[in-house]
Amino acid sequence: MEPIERWLSRYEGKESQDRHRRALIRFESVVGMTAIELLKLGRQRVQDGQAPEEVEDALAKYHSFLLGKGLAPTSAAQWYSVERGFFTANYLRLGKTPRHIVASGAAYESSRVLTQKQVRGMVKSLSSPRDKLVVAFPAQTGQRLGVITAIKHDMIRKVERHGLVEVPPTLTNPQGDNVNKAEVRYKFVIGPDAMRLIKSLTSDTGWLVDLSERQIGRIVHRAAENTGIQERTETKLGRSWHLVHPHVFRKYWKRQMKLGGIKDPEILNFMMGHKLPYGGAYDPFPDEDLLKAYKQAERKLRLL
Repeated sequence: MEPIERWLSRYEGKESQDRHRRALIRFESVVGMTAIELLKLGRQRVQDGQAPEEVEDALAKYHSFLLGKGLAPTSAAQWYSVERGFFTANYLRLGKTPRHIVASGAAYESSRVLTQKQVRGMVKSLSSPRDKLVVAFPAQTGQRLGVITAIKHDMIRKVERHGLVEVPPTLTNPQGDNVNKAEVRYKFVIGPDAMRLIKSLTSDTGWLVDLSERQIGRIVHRAAENTGIQERTETKLGRSWHLVHPHVFRKYWKRQMKLGGIKDPEILNFMMGHKLPYGGAYDPFPDEDLLKAYKQAERKLRLL
């Protein structure tokens, strides 16, 4: 598959793909090189054991250009991420997004955290077990959207009423992309409510939900609309950003675990797939510790 087509395949629908194709052309005009040229240069740099500085510099230049044109920091960060996605979709490993760009995009993450009552309402508002699971699974596990798309039924080990999943450093989705952002080995627990919904599903492919990230986002949006808790923020790009989206469940899960009495931040970070100090070498968490912590906070995570 050609690099541009590989990148565009991540977006569903002709309208979305056309919009992102136009954005790539704008990026190329600003930085004075084609994306393909930058990709080849970045790959050569990595092959020579160096950092792909030209790509990083081009992305930074584009971000500055957008700010200079009057875009809100959140919009500039959004489009920076879109163009960065072209390179990562084509297997070019980049450094971390600069802190000032991450911070400038943070306003899209609502400071409001969902309540247990609201999440229960979202689950109840949906009719099919699969759609209910799309909300219940991240709410009861704190997993990233990409991870949800890459879980297979045979990865789930049943332990009494719970599920336990070990995530390898490389966890690929149906498109072959590694969705384990930190590339660390970690484990997480699935609550009984999500396990009940999983039990009611059948799969010919082996994937837990067999949905794209966009399809999952639409289901979450519909559930939020159904319960009257969806909010929308306008951007200077003439688009809107919905404040209730799949990623908010990570913040929700962490808060509910803390409300349930879990004070150790490292066990929460471990189950969320974050990198631990020293690569986690001095902080292993046996299965029984994870299950014990989860059960302690479980009353704050119940949904059905």
